[in-house]
Amino acid sequence: MPRSVLITGSTGYIGSHVLYNLLRQKTIDRVLCVSRHRDQGEFWSSVQSQANKFQVPLNLSEAKAKVEVVSVDLDKNHNLILPALEQYKQSVSAVHHLACDTAYGVPIEHFEPWINCAKELTQYCMDPKYPKHIYIVGSYGRHLVDNPHVDRKEDFYFINGYFEYKRWLSKYMQEKIDKGLKGTLFEPGYIIGSIDPGQNYIFWRIARMFVALGCAFKYAMCFTPLEMLMDNYILSLNHPDTNPRIMSAVVPKRLYIHKVIQKLVPDLKIVDYEEFRNIIKQIMPKRLKYFGPNIQLVLETTEINATFHPLYDNTRFKEDIPMDYFLNCTGLTEAVKLGLEDRQKLLDMRPKVAK
Repeated sequence: MPRSVLITGSTGYIGSHVLYNLLRQKTIDRVLCVSRHRDQGEFWSSVQSQANKFQVPLNLSEAKAKVEVVSVDLDKNHNLILPALEQYKQSVSAVHHLACDTAYGVPIEHFEPWINCAKELTQYCMDPKYPKHIYIVGSYGRHLVDNPHVDRKEDFYFINGYFEYKRWLSKYMQEKIDKGLKGTLFEPGYIIGSIDPGQNYIFWRIARMFVALGCAFKYAMCFTPLEMLMDNYILSLNHPDTNPRIMSAVVPKRLYIHKVIQKLVPDLKIVDYEEFRNIIKQIMPKRLKYFGPNIQLVLETTEINATFHPLYDNTRFKEDIPMDYFLNCTGLTEAVKLGLEDRQKLLDMRPKVAK
């Protein structure tokens, strides 16, 4: 019987890298890709487009020889996933669940399809006759919503259903693992690399805002280099018996983003947080939601607990992550370029407002 694995979200940023690595595993004969596309041509066009975008060296002809497409729209018809997978329950040994909406600033209810999908795939993996290992990627950002601060209405992170969903996922997975599920939950920080989703990342949008305003506050963040995540992921795949059930592959030290940006924009002025918020209110009131009154406290009090696969060598990340790594991120360099253009537009507008 062929040894198969199932993957959802194979055309996403992480998913495209996981798919590439799954196809290279000699212990896997078949990769089942869940896709919303009914047309095979559309699916492969999307796979190729995303591989090109993220510079994943995927050989399409080799991929087609090993991939089978399972057509289910998980967002709209997640209830069809279990019937669609029934025929594969004996051959599938692992499920890689990476599909998820990444919308920001929406309530937890927006993620109900993904909550239900996670439940159904967990049920699929807990089949008593044909148990499977499940790999799911969560988010270290879910720790942000665990801080008991008061003003939940204005703070962006607290009205963000994405982190609420990730918190639900973490607790749900731990409960199921306690009940016998063979599973590994990855909780990375902001995943960065030389190529990434660019300005779709909230972090790069904030970097752009700092550059546009010409000022920033001391902004400490938690990051995971893409290769760190993938190294731990593949180690987990090949050595599942030695896995921690929750793996937080993160640089085990906060990075102050304003210091990185100052390397590219030397005139960036560092101000205290309240002054920064006042500037935002005056110039960019619509962006205020990114900087609620609690964010600085939340970022400072959220502990970073890095947990790696036992076979992973993380010694090069014991000190500060090399500045050069961030300076080579195209998302950052693009954000700085756009931010400088925004700054010039703001300067051009001021004389007109004065008149």
